[in-house]
Amino acid sequence: MNLEKNITDYWFIIEPYVHIKLTKKCAFLYNILDGANIETNKVEIIELLNEILKKENCGVILLTKDRFLIKNINEFIVKIREKYMGDIIEVSLSMSKPVQLIPFFNFSNNQEIYKNHNFPDSKNILSKLYEIGIHLNHNTDVPKLISFLQSIPQRFNFNILGEIEEVTHHNELLSFFNQYPLHKKIINSYKNVIALPTDFKNNFSYCMHINFPIDIQRWKKSLHKLHNQTLPIEYVFDVSSVEECMITEKIVMDFKIEKYRLNPFYTGDNIIFFEDNVFLTKEDILKSSISFKDLFLHQAINIYDFGKINIMPNGDAYANLNHPTLGNIYNDSIYEIVHKEVEEGKSWFRIRNQTPCNDCIYQWLCPSPSNYEIDLGRPNLCHVKKNN
Repeated sequence: MNLEKNITDYWFIIEPYVHIKLTKKCAFLYNILDGANIETNKVEIIELLNEILKKENCGVILLTKDRFLIKNINEFIVKIREKYMGDIIEVSLSMSKPVQLIPFFNFSNNQEIYKNHNFPDSKNILSKLYEIGIHLNHNTDVPKLISFLQSIPQRFNFNILGEIEEVTHHNELLSFFNQYPLHKKIINSYKNVIALPTDFKNNFSYCMHINFPIDIQRWKKSLHKLHNQTLPIEYVFDVSSVEECMITEKIVMDFKIEKYRLNPFYTGDNIIFFEDNVFLTKEDILKSSISFKDLFLHQAINIYDFGKINIMPNGDAYANLNHPTLGNIYNDSIYEIVHKEVEEGKSWFRIRNQTPCNDCIYQWLCPSPSNYEIDLGRPNLCHVKKNN
């Protein structure tokens, strides 16, 4: 189609399945249906898209014939039509401005979302809490811990972490969890594996962490201890180098391990390993499949921390162990702990809204900041935007 033939005024439309991100010097359009994208630094296009993103325009603006004939705009229109990301309609063919529905993210402040939906109210405050991590050691007061757990609604999954056998009355604690209906995951080192009684089959699973160097005798002993367990087991190898990745591959083959994953581990001096194997490139970001739900989630919450609370052996509660405590279970209720995170916390709503991410066109395509950013002391782990 020759767009310069019979030039007239047009309605310019961006399709509702197209994500648009603008910075001062660049514009980015992403088709969530097929991953097609357009990047441009042309001033005319940035101005055009700024207009179309105004809420009162709802993804449709008038494109005069004079403006349409501007070379950069004309080429841009051709490109978005080729990629099915937008279209133009002759004004003479429309009785009025076409109606278009563009998804908007309406909240500038993340906590505002939950305050506006009355989540801080005691009736709703726990509606987004779904996982509680119980960290155990010899200082854990089992009777007090059980008393606290009995006081909360039975609708959360539990992660049970630490050296369980060192806990006084640990059998009593495990028996309590066995009566709990939802999922319980036992997370510990291969050096401290505990085998559950054979009748403990009520939604338990194992997550075994393996760090290097591996004590092969203790490794074999752990496997033997779990041999008769019929519960699901996931093996997590904490790797800090390419060599450890290769060793993991051999162990997985030699011991016929079915479910496992590699967990990059930062030692303080293996930044090159992270840059080569963890940091994202532009290609990594663009090849991932993402929906508008994902885009909005990335703008609202931290997908790694949201809905999670950790309880330490002394009773202190955290949303993320790298951030300030939210209270203590021996003094505060679960409602008070979650309420503090919603109102003041730094974990559930930690998003990519700081430099250099806030000036990046891929800002909301990237996953939420993880603990790796905290460990490495930098806000982003990518090769797209460099830290100053």
